[in-house]
Amino acid sequence: MSKLLDIDVNRQLLEILAQFDLKLEQVDDYYFVDGMFPGVVAHAFLMEDFGESVVVQLDITMLFPDNHFVESFVSQDLTVEEALSNAFQQFEVNVLHAYIMAFWEQGKKVENGVGTDIWEINGHKWQAVVSNFGYRGSEEFETIIGDVDALYDMIVSNIKALPLDEDIYAFRTVFTNSSQGEKIPEAYMNNQPFEALEKQLPTLDWKASKSYYSVRNLVLLMKLKDEVEV
Repeated sequence: MSKLLDIDVNRQLLEILAQFDLKLEQVDDYYFVDGMFPGVVAHAFLMEDFGESVVVQLDITMLFPDNHFVESFVSQDLTVEEALSNAFQQFEVNVLHAYIMAFWEQGKKVENGVGTDIWEINGHKWQAVVSNFGYRGSEEFETIIGDVDALYDMIVSNIKALPLDEDIYAFRTVFTNSSQGEKIPEAYMNNQPFEALEKQLPTLDWKASKSYYSVRNLVLLMKLKDEVEV
């Protein structure tokens, strides 16, 4: 059973954000840049204590006026502090840069493989911010999946097939190969299971391996205001 850690992980979160020239102020439980949405807060949980190592989960919650998104990062290391440091590294490398590009443009510019595009879906235009493919594993990433473009195309085509009746979406895709060789697909839309994409993920050319690896991606989608005809 998970246990909330009595550690001020928000201090670590603010230190990371400060590196990107983001100045935050606290309102209730959340921190806001220039008093504007989204708000952000971190929580950490002890998932397992094996004596010689621990497993922790770091949750980063982004608050919007009508919704909130949670990005979770699980890490195993010798101590809680080392595991949390690893989890924050995952957050910074794979998720934070996408949020800066999407919502905190006043921050220091980031280059970490984040892409932006305008997508047309159901007659509306959307701003898409796509993170890099975050990878964890001991083998070269290029050997893990035969065609990484096929993974990207699968994510995009499944998103574009949705009705999309909200203004902001977060799509999280994770594919994990356990140390026992078990393949674990995960796909979420605004923290709810995205079953169509999850079912398709295992059909890609993933490497069969007894070594752990994990590939992660985040797509943020914001509906653009329709152009006013003059």
